[in-house]
Amino acid sequence: MTRYLSLFFSALTLSLLLSFTSQAWAQDQLTEPSETTEIAEAEFLPELDPSALPEPIQHLKNKGLDIVRTFPVGASLTGWVVNYEGSDMVVYTTNDGEFLINGVLLDAQGNDLTENHQKNWIPRPSWDDLATSHFITEASLAVDQEAPEKNLTRSTLYMFYDANCPFCHLAWIALQPYREAGLEVRWIPVAYLKPDSRDKAAALLSTPKSEQAALLKASMQAFGTNTSEFSKPPSTANKDQLQTNMNLMQSLGLNGTPGWVWLNEEGEMQTHSGMLRLPKLPSVTGLPAQKHTEPTLMRFR
Repeated sequence: MTRYLSLFFSALTLSLLLSFTSQAWAQDQLTEPSETTEIAEAEFLPELDPSALPEPIQHLKNKGLDIVRTFPVGASLTGWVVNYEGSDMVVYTTNDGEFLINGVLLDAQGNDLTENHQKNWIPRPSWDDLATSHFITEASLAVDQEAPEKNLTRSTLYMFYDANCPFCHLAWIALQPYREAGLEVRWIPVAYLKPDSRDKAAALLSTPKSEQAALLKASMQAFGTNTSEFSKPPSTANKDQLQTNMNLMQSLGLNGTPGWVWLNEEGEMQTHSGMLRLPKLPSVTGLPAQKHTEPTLMRFR
């Protein structure tokens, strides 16, 4: 995915709206929860004389963006949390106050510092907040032996996905055996990869709840083919739903799709951006390892 550096406000305004472009597709490392997720009140940006703000930050403030807080980033940069139309994001200024950087910051080893900054400095939603998102449920297929007419849900996983994301498609394939073992997957659509991503998401969100899982399955099975039959112009309500989902994804510090959110054995919420290696799925789902024979998944073994 394309990363970008914006030194002009006009470009920044556009990128604020499209802030999920990402290279996180193929990350292998799980993201452990930060011990500094909760920010103390004293760390919020106090009222400052506007003249004390770097000129690019003051320019954002004049354009209507809220400056939430600031934090140090090494010897050369300062980090800022800014709020645009209810959505928080991280940007950086050089310490000489001349430039503003909007994008992903990597250290000398290639580690994504921005994702950690988002998790440390942007207040994160709770697990319960995820239930307020607009998602499509793929129910567990495990049978409850005590009540054979019912399915047994042993664990729940939230997945942020874009309908045009090839790695989301692979994640869907990889998770199907875990549904047989008791996993419920709640797919949270976002739309940022291609112009028709929003139309594909709107088609799912507009479908009656009882039919959404079947439509999701059909669209995943048809991935890479002409899927115009799975598209629908979004209504105003659909646009609002997708924006809510995107804001939630950003608040979780997820920089790309698929975006995984689950609870570990201690009940702590964890996240990961990008396709996971298959051996990591048991720890994410809390279920025994399942067999995969699909050739498309071989590189993730």
